[in-house]
Amino acid sequence: MNATTKPTAPGKTSANFEDIKARVGDMFQVQLSTDSQEIRHSVKLLGYLAGKTIMITAPTVNNSVLLLREGQNLTVRAFSGTAAYAFSSEIIKVCNTPLPYLHLSYPKTIQKVPIRASARITFDLIGAATNLSHGSNAATPIVISDISTTGAAIAAATPLGKKEDTLRIAFRAKIHDIAVHPSLKCIIRSLTSTDDDAYPIKYGLQFQELQTQDLLTLQSLVYQKILEDK
Repeated sequence: MNATTKPTAPGKTSANFEDIKARVGDMFQVQLSTDSQEIRHSVKLLGYLAGKTIMITAPTVNNSVLLLREGQNLTVRAFSGTAAYAFSSEIIKVCNTPLPYLHLSYPKTIQKVPIRASARITFDLIGAATNLSHGSNAATPIVISDISTTGAAIAAATPLGKKEDTLRIAFRAKIHDIAVHPSLKCIIRSLTSTDDDAYPIKYGLQFQELQTQDLLTLQSLVYQKILEDK
């Protein structure tokens, strides 16, 4: 039975691992406490026994399993629904068969940070935009400076259109080392000038007619960035 969450700091609450509602195969991020570079490794949840242990795949670098030892401390991060979670844990068992995986100590409490569905996260992504209102197939290079599940801010070297024009933006990104190529329909809601000579025109966009897969991709992209920046 889950305990009632209680405030610990503005915007943060303490919770139990069960509150994540994690499922087998969900992606987590782990960071070793001895890693001065603060590198975060993507792993998969294999299962857990409440109060006892959490089982995850062993982290890898360039397809090679990291050499870890029992007793090492690490930080685990995850997201679920509209919240990001983080907790400290210890490697209690390193297993190599039938695949490399770890048993982690079960956390007594975890930190929960709510995420607004419209939260905009800073990015630096290269993409292309096409003006659908003008019926043109010409793609213009753009830079995406922030993005959320409802819209984005982009900058372009040449004009893309006027307010209320419909655009399609496409870009490439990685989610847990998997390449994704979203192609999103949106409407220009604002445009301003910038101080960047390379990309002097900034546009505020609102997404339109998002498909389920598009929404899931945006959620994963935003939540992953939040976990990386925590």
